[in-house]
Amino acid sequence: MRRRTGRMAAVAVILMYGVVGCGAPQGHEDSAPYLPPVPPPRPGTALPLDAYQPSPDQQARSDRAQATLERACLARFGLRWEGPEKTALEFGPRAIASERADRFGVVDEDEAARYGYRPPPWSTRNPQVRAALTGHHHNPPPEVEKVLYGLAPEHEGRRVPDGGCRAEAAKELMRGAPQADRSLPLRLAQQVAASRARDPRLVQALRAWTTCMARLGHPYASPAAAAQDRRWKQDEPPTEAERLVARADVRCRQETRYLPTLIAVTAKHQRELIDRHALELGRLKRLEDIRVHNVAAVLSA
Repeated sequence: MRRRTGRMAAVAVILMYGVVGCGAPQGHEDSAPYLPPVPPPRPGTALPLDAYQPSPDQQARSDRAQATLERACLARFGLRWEGPEKTALEFGPRAIASERADRFGVVDEDEAARYGYRPPPWSTRNPQVRAALTGHHHNPPPEVEKVLYGLAPEHEGRRVPDGGCRAEAAKELMRGAPQADRSLPLRLAQQVAASRARDPRLVQALRAWTTCMARLGHPYASPAAAAQDRRWKQDEPPTEAERLVARADVRCRQETRYLPTLIAVTAKHQRELIDRHALELGRLKRLEDIRVHNVAAVLSA
């Protein structure tokens, strides 16, 4: 998460990978900003690599379990901390849900008519949402901070765990899990995104989409080119021209069945890479299963 120092940036990355959790916020919940709920993913948009990454619910439970262990660790040092704010709890699950809900860009004509190519107000790609989630935080008291992050070797004569209570809690949630590369699914997904453009089915669908857009008076080489048109100023509200292009984009995707083709091609290429990396992904699945078990044990204790 963003912060005045680099530590909160690290926390955001950790949250996304499920190794830092946050407890039920009790100190600042009343002032937490309201954010609209993330809609469920569109039917048929799930992808094979999703099975090797935490779901939003799993991420939320992991974050809560992590904070439970952190508070127990701090208590050993006579320290009390009510845990991160509600927005810190919400960031990880919301980011995963948001990625799955809008992973294929603008596909809803109503949203295109309202927001153009801008992320909708529920998306963590929306700058206002990210600012609300990452800016509404209060630093722990200094004594808590030292033990939580392991910034001091000891506290009142007791040795602080390496990396602090945060690292100790993360290690406990991974107890018994095999070594595995948790970034592998993301790298494979990026590899597919780069290679699928050569698939004949997608090439044909893209050709149909460009023909449709040209017929409507919007000559773009691809949906990405339309979304990244330099006329769309990201620090300004969407113009009528942007909304018009975005609506035409959605209509042409529907008319040419571009989105179903994109999903089918992406899924096919992901399955091929899953077969190719079966051993590594098998270890990762085992790791995630054990972590889910450990999280459940902490939350039920």
